[in-house]
Order: sequence, then C-alpha cells, then structure tokens
Amino acid sequence: MSHQDVKSDIRAIVEDPGLSSAEKIDLLKRMHESVRAEMRAATESAMVNDNDVGDELKHIEQALDELSADVVSPEDGGGATL
Repeated sequence: MSHQDVKSDIRAIVEDPGLSSAEKIDLLKRMHESVRAEMRAATESAMVNDNDVGDELKHIEQALDELSADVVSPEDGGGATL
C-alpha cells in the first residue's frame, strides 16, 4: 500500500459519519498493528524496503491521538522496540 493510500484510508475512517468513535479507533488500531508488523519485517530482512512506513505509523498515531485513543503495542514494554 502506498503512503498516500494510507493517508487517504485514515482520513476516510476519521471522517466516516457512519462509524462510532470506538469503531474508528478499532480500525485505526488494526492499521497500526499492520504497519508495526511491516516495520518489524523491514528490520529483519534485507529484502523489505521501509518506503515511508515510519510516516504511515506517525499518521495513524496522530489520528488515534485526535480520537483520544491510547496506542499501546506489545513491543512498547520490551527491550527491542521500533
């Protein structure tokens, strides 16, 4: 998925009047988990290119912050975090 697609997906979720705040947060957290997994793969393999994954993660975290959602990843408490 391209960097621009992620920004568009985030905007579509945040601006969707048919979704409750809880649903928006759930969808954004799933995106967050997916991007974190992609970042882990990028650090573990020379075959994967980072291609703005850090920026994608930042945009997702900003959207979650705007919805007053706490972003906690399993890696956040460990010794090896991204």
